[in-house]
Amino acid sequence: MPNGSTTVTAEWVRQAVVHAQRIPSPGASGEYGDAADVLRGIGLIQLDPLTRVATAQRLTCLTRLPRKHRADYVDAALWPGQYPVAFESFTKVACIFPLEDWGLLELRRQSVREKQGATLSDRLRQQIRDVVASAPRGVQIGTIEKALDSARTTGWNWSAIKGAAELMVRTGELVITARDGVIRLFDLPERALPAEVREAEQLPADQLRAALARRAAGSLAVLTVSDFAHHYHLSKSDAAAGIELAKLEPLMVPGWKETAYALPELLDTGAHPAGYGPIKEARLIGPFDPLLRDRRRAQRIFGFDYTFEAYVPRDKRIYGHYVMGVLSGTELIGRVDLWRSNNELIVNRIYPAAGTAARSVLARAKSAAETLSRQLGTQLRLHDGVS
Repeated sequence: MPNGSTTVTAEWVRQAVVHAQRIPSPGASGEYGDAADVLRGIGLIQLDPLTRVATAQRLTCLTRLPRKHRADYVDAALWPGQYPVAFESFTKVACIFPLEDWGLLELRRQSVREKQGATLSDRLRQQIRDVVASAPRGVQIGTIEKALDSARTTGWNWSAIKGAAELMVRTGELVITARDGVIRLFDLPERALPAEVREAEQLPADQLRAALARRAAGSLAVLTVSDFAHHYHLSKSDAAAGIELAKLEPLMVPGWKETAYALPELLDTGAHPAGYGPIKEARLIGPFDPLLRDRRRAQRIFGFDYTFEAYVPRDKRIYGHYVMGVLSGTELIGRVDLWRSNNELIVNRIYPAAGTAARSVLARAKSAAETLSRQLGTQLRLHDGVS
């Protein structure tokens, strides 16, 4: 444990972590006006194409936007027609990042270039770049495949050209800042990114490491080296170096095996409300939300053991195909198995967490489902047996 560590309680950590998400109360305008504001605030949003309820980016943004905000507005704000506000790339999985954070991920791109860059020939790189350059706003992968007389990608069966183009996104040789509907457009960084955004990648490596650590701390509030490494898919040594360079404040949390860290100014803020909070303030949290995407962190902070079961055989599922957590106040108090069908949001089952009052959880889960249903523009239907 570093000398001079401040001891904080597990309850204080939960308060800080939830407060950092800026989830608005009913009727409040909140801190974020649209999905682009949410992205700038939380730093990254994991993408996932499953639409059993809604796409991952829509669920993450809707939780942090005013309740009058509708799902249809989310994608339009993240991928506006003329001026890009974000770029798509990868941590370990596909994510979308604020455009101004392009420079912060340069060390990650550099690492990919060093480890995998040599797997692509210069000739193939140039062929792909030539096709991309031929269209003013970038091109779909199908266009690249057709131009290079390649097999077409179908689902997870990627063509060799698709694999090469995706690697070029990881190395920064291509960038994705726009979409045509739901289809990603591959573009050239020198054309798609403003000059000042690209210049930031030339900053000294230690400055980038420290800035990325501060960015993560602003979003996660309290983090360990492992949390930071998972968040951006860094090596633990790079994560530890970034935290040290950023001069984050070390914290001791009873029961945690690793030292925690936070921005020094976080310790100067007062305590936030703890406990369940009012029924109407409860919200549903998607499986790829920053509060849940790191399953070990969710277990450590909230005592919430979450497994995503969409790819688990039906007869082996415990809770359901697509399950969302129930956040009430500073606690994750249960989970809801639900799906959207046509114009209905259907709640199949509600599962209170162990040690919680079932009636209280049911009331909050139904209130949270009603909120999400309105944002999705659906009618809420409780399946038989859900009281």
